[in-house]
Amino acid sequence: MADLNDPARLAELRGAVLRADADAILDACVVRAAKLARSPIAVVSLLVRHVQLLRAQYGLPLELAVSCATSRSNSFCQLVVLDEVPLIVDDALRDERVPKELVESYGIRAYAGVPVRAHGHVLGALCVLDVVPRRFDQRIVGALEQLAIDVSGRLSALALGDAPLASADVQERLVRVEQATRALERALLALSPVIAAAQAATAGPRVDAARGIDASHASRAAHVTPASLRAAVSCWRDMGPVADELCEEAAAIAGASPCEAASGLATEARALARNLAEIGPLVRLAEGVLDGTLGEAAAAKGRALVLRGALDAHEAASAAVQKLRAGALRARAATAGPGSGAAAPPGAA
Repeated sequence: MADLNDPARLAELRGAVLRADADAILDACVVRAAKLARSPIAVVSLLVRHVQLLRAQYGLPLELAVSCATSRSNSFCQLVVLDEVPLIVDDALRDERVPKELVESYGIRAYAGVPVRAHGHVLGALCVLDVVPRRFDQRIVGALEQLAIDVSGRLSALALGDAPLASADVQERLVRVEQATRALERALLALSPVIAAAQAATAGPRVDAARGIDASHASRAAHVTPASLRAAVSCWRDMGPVADELCEEAAAIAGASPCEAASGLATEARALARNLAEIGPLVRLAEGVLDGTLGEAAAAKGRALVLRGALDAHEAASAAVQKLRAGALRARAATAGPGSGAAAPPGAA
């Protein structure tokens, strides 16, 4: 059985693999999968640390198509990744292997999913779903497996597109890493009201024995205006290119410098990019409410599926930004030439 949190597997989930923008090849694959299986829904899923990202989809309910995600723990595809073999579910209501959240919320009753890989690691699944119990015969499963070869090839190509840049001046790149972390830290801070508002709207205020009601999340949510929400969404949109640039810079630094601090930057940068991708579904739901694509009821259903993961990812991303900045400062001190005047950061001995 595979480990969903295997660092080598997660390392393949980076850069263009995780982007939410449409990919013509993957989109064509899910349309073809739906037609082959005569199913109303088809998806290419990617299992990250907290969230199942829907990298390409056909026929999903609107709020899922907007968020492009569900909680990883609620997904059927986690079983495909764990076992690294196809999963066939004839009737999800009666199948004890699968979580019931999608059954209860969206009436998903039948499922067929096959692994998709990049460089030997199962990243997720190509799957078809139906809202009525049914059997997926071996002919359909075989066709999905053949189609999954195309999906896997595309994911591998997207991962290779995130390869390190040619080496340049390490000190200049480290300065750019520091600048990028400061920009991301400000953007993550701007997202805090969105996180608080979503938590308050989904869970409501929590009772506190000493004060009666803990209004911390509710009070912060009350101050979220449409204008500030739009600003937060804009900040998140801006974070993607910054995170991509940071990954490229960190990879180039790691390739050009043998010091331990430099070698850890690429790993930390990719972990940060994964965390940002897992915050994205919650922000897209907020954007859907703002632009009128989603009603509040539909957005609430979507939030319930991704909120916990977004909370965890926001906290992890904030911590990762600080680690990256500290690592960049240590690497600057370690790689500075004699007489450069670069000083080691406090506590970096």
